Amino acid sequence: MKKIYRLIKDLKLRNKLYLIYLAAGLLPMLVVGLYCCYFINQLLVEREVKNLQNSLNQAMSVVDNQLTIYENISDYLAFNQAILQTVSYPYEDNYYEMYNQFSTVFDPMVTSLKYLHSDIKQVTIYARNDIERHDTTLAPITDIEQEAWFQEISNSNKILWVMDKSKEKIFCVRKMPELQGESGVIYIEVDYNKLFEPLTQMLDENYGVYVQKKDEMVFSYNIFQEPYDRMDFSEGNISSLKTSNDSEFIFVDCDLKGAAGLHAGLYRPASQIEETIAPMMKGMVIIYAVSVIAAGLLLTQLTKMIVRNIEKLTQNMKDVKRGNLEVTVTSDSQDEIGELIQGFGDMVERIKTLIEKVYEGKISLKEYEMKALQAQINPHFLYNSLSLINWKAIEADEKDISKITLALSKFYRTALNKGNNVMPLEDEISNVKSYLDIQLMMHDYEFDVEMDIDERMYYYDTPNLILQPLIENAIDHGIDLKTEGRGKIIIRGWSEGETMYLSVEDNGVGMEEEVAKNILTQKSKGYGVRNVNERIKLIYGQEYGLDIQSKVGKGTKITIKFPIVIRKGGLNL
Repeated sequence: MKKIYRLIKDLKLRNKLYLIYLAAGLLPMLVVGLYCCYFINQLLVEREVKNLQNSLNQAMSVVDNQLTIYENISDYLAFNQAILQTVSYPYEDNYYEMYNQFSTVFDPMVTSLKYLHSDIKQVTIYARNDIERHDTTLAPITDIEQEAWFQEISNSNKILWVMDKSKEKIFCVRKMPELQGESGVIYIEVDYNKLFEPLTQMLDENYGVYVQKKDEMVFSYNIFQEPYDRMDFSEGNISSLKTSNDSEFIFVDCDLKGAAGLHAGLYRPASQIEETIAPMMKGMVIIYAVSVIAAGLLLTQLTKMIVRNIEKLTQNMKDVKRGNLEVTVTSDSQDEIGELIQGFGDMVERIKTLIEKVYEGKISLKEYEMKALQAQINPHFLYNSLSLINWKAIEADEKDISKITLALSKFYRTALNKGNNVMPLEDEISNVKSYLDIQLMMHDYEFDVEMDIDERMYYYDTPNLILQPLIENAIDHGIDLKTEGRGKIIIRGWSEGETMYLSVEDNGVGMEEEVAKNILTQKSKGYGVRNVNERIKLIYGQEYGLDIQSKVGKGTKITIKFPIVIRKGGLNL
């Protein structure tokens, strides 16, 4: 509880107001809304299930009506005296008379039945054994005595429906009244697909339907989209889906109590029912969401009026903390918050003025130090003296003296840089090479130098004398103190995007991590390295400067980072 209390206490004022709104208004609305949505969803699901049940009942009612019609036709044929007399009459060998009776009495009656009921495919009367076969309407009873259903109807006067799903065949048979000791069977076959056509037109898609007769599947139909179109809806699988407690399908069924004794079932994915009621639920959610949003917008405006000035002051304080002193803090309010903002603005202006004075003073001091260093040397006198030494060395055939004199002359010429504090990188590299020539001769070439500078950087501007102090530091505090192995200094230069990098690396004795951290601070005696770092930061900003990496016994690497400035006539900083 203490943690929760502390968390709430530390919330911003705006968020506290939102929390009050959430606790006092939104949560009760959400609970009531969720309950209403659940209750309405249940009602809509029940309604959809009833609609499915009604659709199945209506479709099966049409099927039942058709079956009843066929049964009535069977009754009509079975008890029609003209047909009974025609079939049972003893024609003996008078085939013409038999043909005449069939053609004038029997055929017109069967033909009219097919004409009035186009879904009747075949009507056949199976009569005594000695009767002649007449087209498909009359045949001897011996043709069907081996059928499985024949024995079932022999001892009954009821109509029997026989359905075969694999052959898509359905027909009804019944026993005719005996005439002159002979019995007959009426066979009426109907169109399988037309009979069950109402079941295939109940819904547009995503449903399945089946019909059973004494637990035997006689018809099935389904039309599904993904992912249900790949499911197995065989007889066994439908039964397992129907009895499963976690089935994703909803089942409804009905029974026909007629002679056919059919049982029908309709199944549909529960998700489809949810999609059916989704528009209504979506409408309710939209109304609820609009109400919540409207209340939220009203609360936002009220909250903004209350905390606007406080947030403005807080943001201004954060900007100042990040070092952005170009912040304009104003308020025309006369309340306590307005007075606080105005006082803070005055304070920022005063701090900015003081910082500018200190910053300008530091730049002036560094410029004074650089110019004082350069002023200590009389360039003309120095150049003339070095030139004289060079000529004397040449006359005396002292090539080493001549070489070191020329290197020293070139070093000072590039170092003084005609009083400018910025030079092309090419001149800075030339200055470093002259300095290294002198150091190599002084050290009797006891260490190696390697340079890897991208020549495309030669025309970039750099502050002068930024590499020499680093190389001097590498020699004095790294290479000279090395007792084993040959020393090596590596100078690299590369660019990344809008930034250029210069590094000086040695394989000297290195230094402790704490010592490396303090080199760039006021606590360090390394004035040359620290001076380079401060000049870079003063000229380009605090995000630039030197980075020192060192490891005892391995060496030291100092990297200079500053922005790319392409030379256009030079700068004088």
